[in-house]
Amino acid sequence: MLYTLMGGVAHHTLHLTEAFWLTAAARWEETDPLERSRILLLSEKGDAAPAMVSRLRRFGALPRSVSARDAATLLVQRWHPQLLVISPWSNAMGAWCKGLCSRAEGMNLPILAIGPGGNEDMAMMALDGGADAYLTQPVSDTLLLAQISALLKRNSHWEQVVAGQMEILQVNPRTHRVWVRGQEIRLSRRLFRLLHYLALHPDQTFSARHIASLLSDGSKFIQENSVAAQIHRLRKALDTRHAGEWLETAHGFGYRLTLPPAEKPANPAIPPPQDGCLS
Repeated sequence: MLYTLMGGVAHHTLHLTEAFWLTAAARWEETDPLERSRILLLSEKGDAAPAMVSRLRRFGALPRSVSARDAATLLVQRWHPQLLVISPWSNAMGAWCKGLCSRAEGMNLPILAIGPGGNEDMAMMALDGGADAYLTQPVSDTLLLAQISALLKRNSHWEQVVAGQMEILQVNPRTHRVWVRGQEIRLSRRLFRLLHYLALHPDQTFSARHIASLLSDGSKFIQENSVAAQIHRLRKALDTRHAGEWLETAHGFGYRLTLPPAEKPANPAIPPPQDGCLS
């Protein structure tokens, strides 16, 4: 009878836990949905990748999977994922994760490690190695969704931040619209991304190499020698609102967006990346 009672308590506890995470997931989704979030999956045991990719797609994300750390590093540099999932975690990942987190492109990248249960030492090594959270296998959809949502929420990606003020310049990534001096201008996806990034870091100078990496999306790579053409197109678009001079060329160093001194937008504090950025 005692075992029956204990089994009933455990059963109800499990359902209450699932209900809690489901509620948490719904609450996170209302404020920060996973729709079209770029999630990179590193699975050195490739047999686990298809199932995880399928689960992430059901959440509305845009997952990509690789089976090698070098390939993951390259995609972090060029595809700019919003979350890195490592499944399954192994202790050999620790040094690689620390190296990735020390680079500019990986400094603010949240990492979720998934590994076997019943091994607290492995979980601690994952967290010490740079992972922001550790889940044990098998993990339910509700728990996985809640944890991913929490990491994305806590590590708000720069692409989700509105830049500027309506009076002078506003770049809104949620509506994909740009206003210059109160009038809307139309930009291609690539030019929108470039202006948005520069508007978040006014007066910061970025090298052609850094901008090329920013504009590459993992499938279409931008060469450094074509950055000048992208800058020219953006300057021409801004010039339709007499703002072309805001986009400056620092010869031998790179490019920067300098707004009128008396009207600089009050952006949220966003630490600029170290690579390719000159103070």
